[in-house]
Amino acid sequence: MSKRLLSRPWAQEVLAFFVLLYLELVRHSIRWEHRNTDYVQSVWDERKPVLGCVWHGRILMALHGWARQKDRMVALASRSREGEIGSRLARWYKVGVVRGSSRNPDKPGAAKGGEAAYRAMVNHLNAGGCGAVTPDGPRGPRMRAGFGAVRMARDTGVPILPFTWSTHRKTILRKAWDHHCLPHFFTRGVIIWGEPIHVARDASPADLEAARLNLETQLNDLSREADEAVAGDTIEPDAKRRPGTGRAPGKAGATA
Repeated sequence: MSKRLLSRPWAQEVLAFFVLLYLELVRHSIRWEHRNTDYVQSVWDERKPVLGCVWHGRILMALHGWARQKDRMVALASRSREGEIGSRLARWYKVGVVRGSSRNPDKPGAAKGGEAAYRAMVNHLNAGGCGAVTPDGPRGPRMRAGFGAVRMARDTGVPILPFTWSTHRKTILRKAWDHHCLPHFFTRGVIIWGEPIHVARDASPADLEAARLNLETQLNDLSREADEAVAGDTIEPDAKRRPGTGRAPGKAGATA
């Protein structure tokens, strides 16, 4: 019954509004510390294009980290019900959304709009805009990066900028594949930006794998640093890895 209800546009809009209300109240109640902001500050000051990356389980505070120029940001969202609610939430913040998912290997014939979404993101970045993707989304494994972000960086020349956050008190949805984090009210938190990752336009398959591994390692190191900085519960990467990682990637696609 809940799935049928959440498939209705009015219910998705109501839920998106309540998520928005929670986010606005909770983020203003948290005592935030910001680390490594020099590069992202230069992105805002000089209006540079950048591709921001955050793990799927920490997406809730992503827009709080992206504190300025939300009109320049376009996020990649799946075509699932969860993606629809996230898209409606993003529109409340005036953030653009591109909808599309990578193909499900269990349903090879099902079109997910991934290639069109990939092209739309590339065009937006080439035009000087900024993008946001979850490298382990939309299906995981948790905290394991795919090749989508590094391919976008290669095809546009735009650097990847890893990002994460954590709070001292938070609820971790351990039964969810991404161990989604829900920050609590009136606690302390930290937002940490990583080092930009540049991928050459003539990058070889080995170069792409090195960039993918760099992104995954940075995001996991940053997430661990953030959890430890606020003495909060930590989240570990899934023991499984994505198919295709650790070897030369195949044809460019739209996976995040």
